[in-house]
Amino acid sequence: MIKASFIAFLLIIASFTLVSVTHAAPAAAVKKVSARQQLIIDVLPVFIKVYGNNPSNSEKAWWRKRITCGEINTQNELLNSMAFHKSKKVRKGRENICPVKTANTSAASASKANAVIKKSIGGVKNNDTVRIGITFVAIGKPMTITSNGKFQIREGADKVLATMNADQNIAVTWSGNMYHIRGSGKKFDVSNKVRFVPLHGAIMKIVNYSDPSVTYPGKNYNRFRGIIEIRKCDGCNEMWAINELRVEDYLKGLGETSGEGPEEYVKALGIAARTYVLYHKIITGGRSESKDFDITNTPNDQIYRGYEMEIIRGRMVSIFAKTKGIIVADKDADKPVSAIYFSDSDGRTRSAKEAWNTSRFPHLQKSVADPYHQSKACRGHCVGMSAQGAYGFAKAKNWTFQQILSYYYQGIKLVKAY
Repeated sequence: MIKASFIAFLLIIASFTLVSVTHAAPAAAVKKVSARQQLIIDVLPVFIKVYGNNPSNSEKAWWRKRITCGEINTQNELLNSMAFHKSKKVRKGRENICPVKTANTSAASASKANAVIKKSIGGVKNNDTVRIGITFVAIGKPMTITSNGKFQIREGADKVLATMNADQNIAVTWSGNMYHIRGSGKKFDVSNKVRFVPLHGAIMKIVNYSDPSVTYPGKNYNRFRGIIEIRKCDGCNEMWAINELRVEDYLKGLGETSGEGPEEYVKALGIAARTYVLYHKIITGGRSESKDFDITNTPNDQIYRGYEMEIIRGRMVSIFAKTKGIIVADKDADKPVSAIYFSDSDGRTRSAKEAWNTSRFPHLQKSVADPYHQSKACRGHCVGMSAQGAYGFAKAKNWTFQQILSYYYQGIKLVKAY
């Protein structure tokens, strides 16, 4: 009995102990560390993992600063960025990181501040034409032109030499200070530039040209809306084929985007492209040394592939049309700016001062964070609008083209000029 009572007593004590423990005041909750704080803590072990030794205080501070201001947001990004810097044999990068945010970094304020203004701008008008340098041949070599419909051969702007039918080839060469026009029973020798003018919406074709940068099956990207002009450039030994066409038709042939992805991203790119070509037409007078054309069709300016793009990029053409006449203008809404853009950044854009040591472009004087980048290094010059960043803002934040353009180009106005 004593033994049984003692055991019962112990069980009662145990039960009271259990109850007291169960109902005891909870311990102080452990304070949760945010993902960004944890990433800052991780700088030290990740650095040691990558470099094999401890960082200096300045190195540690540099990497933590990049995390604090949002240039690095995940451990994978941190690891990749450190690995990239190690491959360049450096332990930290430039000191001018973490751009100062401007009012334009706010999507709401950007949208409010940059509603599109309807306004005439000198030199910008509806149905205006631009001149695109397509290709060239050495002096003495032929440039052969044809069309899918009727077209005229002209000397200079107005003198009609002949009217041709579809699929008739005409070759032009230059020698002895003369253009020699031959083919399909025609023979002319003229001193002025030669222009091939389509009739009734015909599409012109540069027979002996193929865009070497693309391999789309069955496509040479050698058909173009508008006029094809053949002219020897001043002071050089080249004869150029120049495509003269309306601005909006030029945009239909743009090769800078597939036209897929968020519509606002495609709109932003189209507006930047329109602005870029008009800037060089109106402000610089053209990118060729002899001012024979406004820009080329290459990545040095903007990729342009002509009529074929209308066929395979229908969505792009449709979206661009919704922005007809809209350009990026200066703060006074008086003239187009140089709306340059590039493929992708390493997490931030560069100011024109930083990249090219110039203060010429007020709208390009601030570096901004580019959080949706996919690259470890700049793909392109990193100045102006990041195409990948614009895509990211449109997809993740539902930004409009006004918000995107106002973020990457500071102090600008968006103007519908026609």
